[in-house]
Amino acid sequence: MPDVRELALLDSCVTLGRSCLAGVPEYLTAENVLAVMDKYDIAEALVHSNEARLVQPRWRGNQRLLREIEGLKRLHPVWVLSPPARPDPAGARQMVDEMLSAGVRAARLMMGQVPPLHWMWKDLCEALEARRVPCLLDFAPLRQASTQCVPDSLLLDELLEVCLAHPALPMILSHHSGGLGLAAATMPLLYRAGNVLMDITSVVDYWRRLARDLGPQRVVFATGMPFYEPAIFIANVQYDEVLDLPAKRLICGDNLRRLLAAAR
Repeated sequence: MPDVRELALLDSCVTLGRSCLAGVPEYLTAENVLAVMDKYDIAEALVHSNEARLVQPRWRGNQRLLREIEGLKRLHPVWVLSPPARPDPAGARQMVDEMLSAGVRAARLMMGQVPPLHWMWKDLCEALEARRVPCLLDFAPLRQASTQCVPDSLLLDELLEVCLAHPALPMILSHHSGGLGLAAATMPLLYRAGNVLMDITSVVDYWRRLARDLGPQRVVFATGMPFYEPAIFIANVQYDEVLDLPAKRLICGDNLRRLLAAAR
């Protein structure tokens, strides 16, 4: 089995900051996250602000994130976005332009708070697709501290329309961990929408089946820190007996690095 450092882990789902819910402590910060990453040999991470996830206006949390991680080269900022309430293609393009100008090459779309109805997301998805920005899909509801959530089959039915309408927009089912399983429509959606990827926080057989059937390029590494413990997800890839080292390296970071590099 490869040494974990050979895998060059790039975590696609790390939350920084308070949950913004009463009585819940601060978990990971710019001051302590690198020590946690070092403990698990995680080379790099995509990080987003929980303030931006849970508090409007989102731009405040997004801007705070940039200030807090400035100069920390192992941390890559992700902006949390939701679509304009009014039809506003120009406003959506401006939002994406500002994000890329700030050096942010990935977005986290709050589809648990704004349902994946294409007529609501069309303007923003068109702007993101034009710039090839990889999007992590967050289905957690507003009052939940954790990023973990499993969209049901009806939500996935709505999501399929969005995915098929924007085939050049990379979309990642992020922290879609369901304990005993995922919604019945999850795998059928992945087989029908080639621009949708899955992270490894689900039950292990789901992402392994996807990697086996459609290739390891459809899977990305994630831990869901601080809400999930990283070691089990690292071990699931590191000690897999079927995947070879090149496939493991794709899953553990190179797939995501390719997507980030393509954002323009």
